[in-house]
Amino acid sequence: MFKISPLLFVLLVSFQLSAQDSIPKWKLNFQFDNRISSIRDNSIVLIGAKYGYQYKKLTRIGIGASFMLKPVEFEYISKKTSRVVTNKVDFWYFSIYNDWILYHRHHFEVFVTEQVGFGKPRYVRELGDEVLSSTNVDLYINELSTQVNYKISPVFGVGAGIGYRSLFNKQSLLTSTFDAPIYMVKFIVYPEGVIDLIKKSAK
Repeated sequence: MFKISPLLFVLLVSFQLSAQDSIPKWKLNFQFDNRISSIRDNSIVLIGAKYGYQYKKLTRIGIGASFMLKPVEFEYISKKTSRVVTNKVDFWYFSIYNDWILYHRHHFEVFVTEQVGFGKPRYVRELGDEVLSSTNVDLYINELSTQVNYKISPVFGVGAGIGYRSLFNKQSLLTSTFDAPIYMVKFIVYPEGVIDLIKKSAK
């Protein structure tokens, strides 16, 4: 069960910036892409950003990057030494993404997103102040999600989504750690709307 604290809600604020429709077919798109997920039933926050282009009201393509806000810690008692051992796990990845815009009418937008990425996890095992081991392997990640955005005004919007993160390199330790659902709760600010509002106020 995921619990969204006020601080976490602030972290999940998303900003979207797109060029004006002076370009008829393609326009610039930038957005922060923050998600809630888990590692072995421990809630995590993924901070990310995407940069690309939107073609009409059909699709968006581009590149992105994501990383964990804070490592997950696992503690257990070693059978050999009877001492407490702490494992820390985090990861990051770069990706290419494609949004398929299924529905765009008035204030609503429904789209399906796929992100395919490459990244690295980091495992660190600590016994007190001593680092016992650190493992670094490759991650080949695929994320699929369905999202809905609603534009309340030219300045503000809200959004939500659900999806799943899975690995192409199927190894039991990796998949049991990193395969997990992803959730999105977004409060969207459209900077171009803010700029237009400032311009109108200045007149």
